Amino acid sequence: MRFFLQLLPAPLIRYAGRLQFRMPFLRGLINRVGQSLAGSGVILRGEGRGLRFNATGCNPGYLAGTSVPEEQALVARHSHRGGVVYDLGANAGFYAMIAARQVGPEGAVYAFEPTPALAERIRENAALNGFENVHVIEAAVSDADGVVRFGVAGPLSVKNSLQSAASGPSIEVRTLRLDTFCKTHPHPSLLLMDIEGAELAALQGARQMLASSRPVVMVEVHWLGEDFLNFVEAEMKPLGYAATTYDGSPLPSELTRYHALLLPGIRRL
Repeated sequence: MRFFLQLLPAPLIRYAGRLQFRMPFLRGLINRVGQSLAGSGVILRGEGRGLRFNATGCNPGYLAGTSVPEEQALVARHSHRGGVVYDLGANAGFYAMIAARQVGPEGAVYAFEPTPALAERIRENAALNGFENVHVIEAAVSDADGVVRFGVAGPLSVKNSLQSAASGPSIEVRTLRLDTFCKTHPHPSLLLMDIEGAELAALQGARQMLASSRPVVMVEVHWLGEDFLNFVEAEMKPLGYAATTYDGSPLPSELTRYHALLLPGIRRL
């Protein structure tokens, strides 16, 4: 299966991943095929090429190295030697491993993942590569410190989230504010976020850190529409941030899912 995965063109793997959302009746078949290809081995392509990674039960695009190539490139570009990266919703640690190699032993990666099986998988993948600079924080990031219910679509699912706790199986997890966390930990130079609709709460709990440290922010926005735009306008632009999608387009106002890149520049007086 590994040989077959290596032969598949990267665009075909990415297209199959998108197809399951366009044609939900194919989702089961695509997932079964994908999981038959995912396993443990060496990442084949992209910014993670050569890293050892256990993707068993996770996105087969991790081991293939085809998962959101634009995001991989941006993570590598903004994970500077000696820098600090926060990865919120780190899943199995694909982007965290790319960042860990980039920042080197002088830097640090904090991978925030509340799902126990995924938190353990991040630790495993860090150990496979000898990365002692990866620190796993088994908690969800939000606008309050405490304990809440957390929706679990599956032990290794990318759909686990605070937002789905009321509509399906859930577990109890710790939540924290980044402003609280940063009182006792190094501030990030890059903030990476994929937390399935809880983005605004996480950013609202990080206002002090954003104002003082102004990291590069990469965030997957889930169906927030004008709410996200309003936050950017009111909270981020006064700090000097310019906001675009990964390809440089303006942020959309409609309810959709997209990747936003927030780059700090000259602070507005």
